[in-house]
Amino acid sequence: MFPEKFQELEDKIRLTAEVMAQLKHEKTQLEQKNQEAEQRIADLEGELQRLRAERQTTSPSPDTLIPHVHTRPGDAQEQMLHHLTDTLIKEPTNVQALFELGNAYERQGMYEQAIQEYRKALKLDANFVDAIEHLAFLLEKLNRDHEASPLWERILSLKRHT
Repeated sequence: MFPEKFQELEDKIRLTAEVMAQLKHEKTQLEQKNQEAEQRIADLEGELQRLRAERQTTSPSPDTLIPHVHTRPGDAQEQMLHHLTDTLIKEPTNVQALFELGNAYERQGMYEQAIQEYRKALKLDANFVDAIEHLAFLLEKLNRDHEASPLWERILSLKRHT
């Protein structure tokens, strides 16, 4: 009877040791994945800071679709919107016009309309980095980080491949 109990006890000890070894191995793997995730987060945060700094230091791009008019600022905005909507009526797939319209809406504080225009531009050209960046910044501004995060991932991916 005692040899059977000792054998049973040894089997349980061996099984426990195997489980412990497996758990240690899984812990090591999880720690490695955690380190990789933390490094990825640090990389993304660094790239995000770089993009923010780059965006702040670059001067605004000239409105390539709008002729310069010497009018009051409100009139100029209205003329710009009118010109862009006319352009889009004639050329509904004009990605640059959609992007510029998004910028115009964003400058006027019409954020949801700006988001729609940026998204329309991206449906036509998924790799339009300026539209992705403007959309990501605007979504962050609106505290919609869950929508902005995939866009930052996309920007990093596109910039790595160029």
